[in-house]
Amino acid sequence: MRMTTPRRSRRPGIVGLAGALIIGIGAVTPVAAHRSGGGYLTGQDEMLTPVAANARAHALITVGEVVGDYRFEAIPDGIAVRRGAGSTVEVFVNHETSRVAFPYVAAGPTPSNSLNDFDNSQLSRLVLSRHDGAVLDAELAITSDDRFHRFCSNFLATREHGFSRDILFTNEEATDFVYRAGQGPEWTQPIAAGTPNAEQAGVVVAFDPATGDHRPIYGMGRLNHENSVAIPGFDEILVLTGDDTFTTNPAQSQVYGYFAESADAVWNDQGALWGFRAKDWRTYNDYYDFTPGAGTSIEGEFVRIPADAAKGDQTALERASDAAGVFEFVRVEDMAYDRRDPNIVYIADSGRANVANGTGVTYDASGQRIEAVATFASRNGRIWKMVLDPKDPHHVKSLSILIEGDDIALATQDPSASLAAIHQPDNLETTRNSLLITEDPSSANQYPVATGNTARVWWYHLSGPKKGTREVAFKVDQSADQGLTDRDPTTQTPPGAVPSGFGLGNAGSWEASGIIDVSRWFGSGWFLIDVQAHTLWVDVAPGPDVVAPAGPDWTYKREGGQLLLVRIPGA
Repeated sequence: MRMTTPRRSRRPGIVGLAGALIIGIGAVTPVAAHRSGGGYLTGQDEMLTPVAANARAHALITVGEVVGDYRFEAIPDGIAVRRGAGSTVEVFVNHETSRVAFPYVAAGPTPSNSLNDFDNSQLSRLVLSRHDGAVLDAELAITSDDRFHRFCSNFLATREHGFSRDILFTNEEATDFVYRAGQGPEWTQPIAAGTPNAEQAGVVVAFDPATGDHRPIYGMGRLNHENSVAIPGFDEILVLTGDDTFTTNPAQSQVYGYFAESADAVWNDQGALWGFRAKDWRTYNDYYDFTPGAGTSIEGEFVRIPADAAKGDQTALERASDAAGVFEFVRVEDMAYDRRDPNIVYIADSGRANVANGTGVTYDASGQRIEAVATFASRNGRIWKMVLDPKDPHHVKSLSILIEGDDIALATQDPSASLAAIHQPDNLETTRNSLLITEDPSSANQYPVATGNTARVWWYHLSGPKKGTREVAFKVDQSADQGLTDRDPTTQTPPGAVPSGFGLGNAGSWEASGIIDVSRWFGSGWFLIDVQAHTLWVDVAPGPDVVAPAGPDWTYKREGGQLLLVRIPGA
């Protein structure tokens, strides 16, 4: 496929058709986005650099750019795709934004904390040309006014997964108590638990792409949902979902299965939530019971979670899971099933990225939980392999480690693609012969510029002569934020500069996300992926002062980012 994008400037800053404000240090030459065959393609440099042989990357649209009355918003994350009319595809992109400051520091907010976004989470619907990926049409399918928060990954369930109609699952990774649309005033600070009309965030939202309707599915559990993935091949609907928790010591992350009779039963929240636990759950009950290199494999099962706990707040669900002996991962990110055998599910666990010992869990003879110090730390995370029983999805034939990150030191700067550790695996995608893995490195796995790795996209070979090995397919290009170091964090001078102390310039502070196979529409080896440029702010504004004696209490920011079409030959 021939892409028609021109050479792009490497200066920081974004400009769209509507002449969006350029943010950066010093004078910036605008780089106009342009039309391609009636469609829209960005004029900005790619935020991914190819590493694998003959890999290619083509930027499609960059945060802040405008197509008609649509603006591509901040923190692009999960991506879902379906066939469009004629030679087009429909692409749904999550935006992991929230007007709730994250975190909010009431005692002494500064421009480097109490940060929030201009908008709540949104779901973009883009129509792309299958010729070159140009944006032909764009709109918001879920808007900020719906007051959902921090949409992470998403997944489109279709007939392939036993659904009689398409349903897209998008997921809140949030713990804040919030007012939904119509329940209370807009806000920018967290509100207290128990506030009248408020509810805790952390729900799965079902979206019908045919009608545009959407609704929360409370029965899928109140937790920090990263993704909800429908698993094909069973008589009943099975949607797996994982907890991308903010509490990782002790481990408090679970994998749940939502079982329902049909797509309509899912839409009407008539299913039930079940949690995964080991058969020998008093011995194998959390991440730390798997010693790196030991080759451990355990049998397991899904156990029923009471409906009131599933539909309650996050504390109620955590307590119910503990009581049932549900297995505790450290931080479950994405999941993806094997395209050759959908009974095999790969689970990304970001780990703690900490050299200190983790805290494990044991049980006494009566089944009471006892916290205990583990013998090793969760450094870089791991990829788990779960094998479901094809005759009974409630039965897990095995859980084992596919890719171990904890057997290599934290913050390794080994430049060798074959030896360097995975750093906090995040989003996953599978093809018939490959597992693609994005990274979201924590601060412990970030480095000064030019001394270590940026976030990478890994290519793990599931079959063929390289079976069981991995290599780097792409690395994130953070050159757009290099040199943006001269700033006054109190006055935000120059306008739009990211405050000091926010990790600006650290390799690894950006991440790739949302990777999805689009080879059926664009040709063999093509994927859509996005980049979250956390330290490149396209727009910034101080929030009002609500806590005396002086403000601002928070800072509105629009982080940079980009949607790209990439090719990995052979993947």
